[in-house]
Amino acid sequence: MPDPNRLQTTDRSVSLDGNEKHGTPKREANDARNGLKHARDFPIPLMIRCPSQLCLLLATALLPLLQAPSFAAEPAVTLENHIPPEANLASEALSKEFSYPRAVSFADNAAMDWQESRSCVTCHTNGLYLVARPAAGLDSPAYREARSFTRNYLKPHVLPLKKQKKKPLAIEGMVATTAFLAISDMKTNGKLDEVTKMAFEDIWTQQDESGAWEKWLKCQWGPYEVDNHFGVTLVALAVGMAAQDDYTSSPAAVAGTRKLRGYLKAHPPSSLHQTGMMLWASAHLEDLAGETAVKDWQQALFAAQKEDGGWVLAELGNTDWKRADKKAQSKETDGYATAFAVHVLTESGRPGDDPRLAKARQWLRSHQRESGRWFTSSPHKDNKHFISHAATNFALLALSPDQE
Repeated sequence: MPDPNRLQTTDRSVSLDGNEKHGTPKREANDARNGLKHARDFPIPLMIRCPSQLCLLLATALLPLLQAPSFAAEPAVTLENHIPPEANLASEALSKEFSYPRAVSFADNAAMDWQESRSCVTCHTNGLYLVARPAAGLDSPAYREARSFTRNYLKPHVLPLKKQKKKPLAIEGMVATTAFLAISDMKTNGKLDEVTKMAFEDIWTQQDESGAWEKWLKCQWGPYEVDNHFGVTLVALAVGMAAQDDYTSSPAAVAGTRKLRGYLKAHPPSSLHQTGMMLWASAHLEDLAGETAVKDWQQALFAAQKEDGGWVLAELGNTDWKRADKKAQSKETDGYATAFAVHVLTESGRPGDDPRLAKARQWLRSHQRESGRWFTSSPHKDNKHFISHAATNFALLALSPDQE
């Protein structure tokens, strides 16, 4: 009988310009997919001698219906039907059992809510969502909507479409969104969208001679707004993943990538989060790091793993990571650090059956919250804790749908 936990899929076609056309969800109404059985599966005697026998037979027949997972019949998340996630709270109960589909549903709803309520792309929520959501399948109305929104978000800011009167995006927004969309393009269509190519052209013109984007926001808010390093490694990752696209051989891309390499050579990682980003980027951008460096970075990241199998976000940072409220950083293992570490270590070549990674994945499975997310305390201040959204996106990458 088909697994009722399988994610719903949709029919999807691709237009001549490489953009997805919206498909119709395959809402197969057959009983088998929803965990139901046909009457013929239950042998009923020709004669029922007493009402008690009838009750017993009915109870036996109805039991599978009562036990069917509730998410099996849930409709696919869309911009129109999404449910805004409740606040990220440390007090949210742990889930009684791990559910990858529930994690996907949380990520879908969080991305759609951010898009509708904020009308922007942010690293922790709908930006990383573009990178992570393909792990659960491309046939998703929410994912297609997020890609369409991101292209339209960039269009007014890229040449030759740039609108002179349009307020320019902050450099970190322009650079990160371009990288996220490029990675999504490659995972979805195997080639860069024309808007993404124009966005690359734009960010190369804003790249400083150092190879970084020096005006990147630095407000001591780890891990994304503390230094130049994150933006450089994120673009290096995107360029590496897009290597099969002819655009990466264009003069602007070659010159920009050369600057990226120069910056990263002159600025080796000074925190474990930077180390993790280097592991991820070097797995895709050829000759970014040597074998010895990769092994040293892997060892450094493993050395920070705790006895319970998890990692601590604050320990991935450095002295640039500061709390606005002056409170002490959390010392508890958390979803973001653990999922991030598992993903980048796996990407860098560590085998999936490495016992340290197996222990970390078990930590993730046992620390999912009832909503489907992984709570992570903000390393900057106790407020929205949106880093929990990033934790959930990385968990989609660190785990897989068949690891129920």
